[in-house]
Amino acid sequence: MIPELDIDCERESSRIAALVSDSVARRHADGVVVGLSGGIDSALVAAISAQALGPSHVHALALPERDSSPESATDARDLAKALGIDFRVEEITAALAALGCYSSAVSQVGKAQGLVRAAIRLLPAVSRKSFLAHLGGEGGERFHEFIAFYCMKHRVRLVALCREAEAKNLLVTSCVNRSESETGFFVRYGDDSGDVAPIAHLFKTQVFRLGEWLGLPEIILKKRPTPDLFGAVADEEIMGISYGDLDTILALIDAKLGDEAIACRTKLKPEAIEFVREVKAASQTFRDPPAALL
Repeated sequence: MIPELDIDCERESSRIAALVSDSVARRHADGVVVGLSGGIDSALVAAISAQALGPSHVHALALPERDSSPESATDARDLAKALGIDFRVEEITAALAALGCYSSAVSQVGKAQGLVRAAIRLLPAVSRKSFLAHLGGEGGERFHEFIAFYCMKHRVRLVALCREAEAKNLLVTSCVNRSESETGFFVRYGDDSGDVAPIAHLFKTQVFRLGEWLGLPEIILKKRPTPDLFGAVADEEIMGISYGDLDTILALIDAKLGDEAIACRTKLKPEAIEFVREVKAASQTFRDPPAALL
């Protein structure tokens, strides 16, 4: 890990806990709700929230649907039990079906599992091109149908979390990290949304480091990050770059290093550095607030 990605885990844990507790107090809420996916991001948010507020003030929802991995809800349940927080599984397949999520031809990709993963792993350049096409609003009709199929799932998850929060006077936690935010690897008005975003300042590799420091379960620490929405495809396979390389380049771009300096220091290929710069620029509109005449 480069020095720019180094963090003081004790300090960061305290800062995040203070953010969560202060946000709850300021909004006169009774706690937070976390969409617990069985992955590292939501696990870290749940663990620190439990430390900050006490386990009884943290409510976790697992929100599986037709294409979810069965292990995700199991891992989420085991973590919730270990943390002592409230936990419930709420299936959203019926809601998605009623909205037409599974009615298009592209929705069948969710059932392809190994075939989808194999194709993406063999063609990383295609993954990068497709990811940039999504950020730039390009692609044909089928491609846009697939994006709609993918994004709807995140947004229905958010609806479920908001309902839980409003019924119990809780704040919704967003579990998006800085790597996702700076590359547009999130669903606008989906997993980016919430009342408090505890790990939005941390790159993915820093999330893993803090999770390890906190003693999160090995099964979560060793799991490849995935949106768990179709074909068991991992984040790194979709983007066509590892989180280690991505975070290194993003951190050095933030440090104002040029492409040649980054390549010299890291030995990463110029095309990888160029790709990350392109993604960061192309995804800016995803981070912009809604256009308004204010």
